[in-house]
Formats: sequence, structure tokens, C-alpha cells
Amino acid sequence: MFTNEQLQAMIRQEVVSEQYPYSTQDEQELKNYLKSILAELERAQIHCKVEREHFGSGYASYMQWFCYEAQHIEVKEDANKREEHIQGLHVLISRLAPVILIGNADESNAYSLSGEYLGGGKSMLDEPYQLVIEPRFEQLFQTLERIFMKYHFTVLRKEDIESLLAFDVAIPTLSRRKGKYLVWDAIFYWED
Repeated sequence: MFTNEQLQAMIRQEVVSEQYPYSTQDEQELKNYLKSILAELERAQIHCKVEREHFGSGYASYMQWFCYEAQHIEVKEDANKREEHIQGLHVLISRLAPVILIGNADESNAYSLSGEYLGGGKSMLDEPYQLVIEPRFEQLFQTLERIFMKYHFTVLRKEDIESLLAFDVAIPTLSRRKGKYLVWDAIFYWED
């Protein structure tokens, strides 16, 4: 999919596409472009939580969206708190090329009965096996794939990103150590 030179450029945080909006090399232009996709997801009754900018720290070469449907929200309530467990799919959107990854995701949150946030947790999409979509999310996956492809994004598959890099490099990622980097890590990395 990408040449070694392109992968090395992405590790240096360089855009490697001449396709709009990447051709502008303006991240705000990319975010504005993505607003149309968010609007389509909303019309399709797909909820989407957009992760804070660069996860609130460091540099992330991608944006992360957590997409889910109402039927995959489980709520439990007792005398003290309300717990919400949501399952769906993460979409990682590269800031450097018009490519995305889609994989399994979940999030849990707890609230007091007065609505105060008590805590929670969420999964990260950072392993190739997470790209094997559970059957119950296949329709959601297909909808996401169709919408992103309409906007000229390529949906990368497990086999596109799971091989070891063919060159020696240091990547600022939390997911893997030097010498174990995958093609994934050249495209989708987060330096915390």
C-alpha cells in the first residue's frame, strides 16, 4: 500500500497524499472535511464520540472516533450509581494520508444518580487482531466502510498493516517497542 519512503515520511509527521483535503496540508481543513462524514453517521443513527485532540497529550498521527448504535448500549442502575457499557467500533483516521482502520471497541462509564461522573474506561485500537470484526458489528462496519469510501478514504485491512517494518527506525508509539514495529506503527502512532 505505502512505500518505505512514504512510511518513513509519515513517521516524520509528513503528509504523503496529494488528495484533497490532505493536499492542503492544513489539519483544520481535514477536520472540516470530516464534519460531513459525522453528519452522515448521525443521519444513519450511528452515534460517534470523537476523541479529544491528540488524546489530550503528545502527538497522535490519527484521530479516533468511537462509533456505535443504540442497541449496543447496556445500562445498569442500582441504589447508588448508573453504569453504562457501550460496544461498537473504533475508526482511526490518519492525519497524514486518506486511510482509516476500523476495529472493535468498548467503553464503560459510571455515574452517580445525580449525574456526577464517577469513572470509567475504554479500549484502545492498537493490535491487528482487533480488526477482525465481530459478526454482530458487521452491518455497522459495512455502513462505516461505505460512508468513508464515499469520501475517498481507503479502509486498511489487517493484512495491510500487520507485517514488520522493513527498515530500522524509532517510532514514538506506546503500542510496541523498537524492533517490533509493524507497518501499523508508521501510519497510526501516538506519542504520549
